Amino acid sequence: MDTIKRTFGAVGESFALRPGVPMPDWSPVTDPTAREALAASMVVARRAEKWSGLNATEDRIWQAVLRGFARSGAASDAARLAAGTGLDEPAVVEVLRELQRRDLVVLDERGTAVTAAYPFSARETGHRVRLDGLAAVHALCAIDALGMGAMLGCNKAIESSCPECGMPIGITTRDKGRALASATPATAVAWTGIRYADGCGATSGCTVKVFLCSDEHLTAWRQRVDPGGAGFRLSLEAALQVGKGLFVPMLASRPEEDRA
Repeated sequence: MDTIKRTFGAVGESFALRPGVPMPDWSPVTDPTAREALAASMVVARRAEKWSGLNATEDRIWQAVLRGFARSGAASDAARLAAGTGLDEPAVVEVLRELQRRDLVVLDERGTAVTAAYPFSARETGHRVRLDGLAAVHALCAIDALGMGAMLGCNKAIESSCPECGMPIGITTRDKGRALASATPATAVAWTGIRYADGCGATSGCTVKVFLCSDEHLTAWRQRVDPGGAGFRLSLEAALQVGKGLFVPMLASRPEEDRA
């Protein structure tokens, strides 16, 4: 753990995602290990470098992608985004490719349709989330599954499983996704692995951010799948804090918009 802290650091540091909106939001992240885990994930993926400096059009398309996933549970292509934003399709494609370079979305082979946008995936991931009043969606990882309800201001029910034994893991939230309501089994924990490769968190870090049914199976899974890999064992409450700190800012409005 000390090696991880020395390597990643950055606890409490943030940048402006948009004017008046800090990324990450450290205010809900009070658990010390959750703070270390969030800092490590921000630094290893170079998120301050990649996510800061979005222009208004990039931000507009990105938010449209996220809201589209939440409404329908499906990914958006350039044609639908163009129709919804009033931009022409070639301009939307250019923006999507810039968002992919920033590692905010993942595109298909043609580079014209979104297949993932943190926290959502168009493909089965093993983490299914039923959002109250919205769609049923796939989350890219355990942290994404926990954070998306608070990002959207709604409660959710997560259906996942232990990758070591296959036991179903169910989690529900209250207070518009900001607090845990229930967890089955009660011994369930989260592992947030720290890994980043090929400029894409969806295919690297997300693969080692999982729910497990117990600490015993966390140990067994790590020995089998990721021996020696860096990461943090988190209670579900602490993991939810990480999710809130990372995902609530993504759709947060500028302070002046809230006052309008």
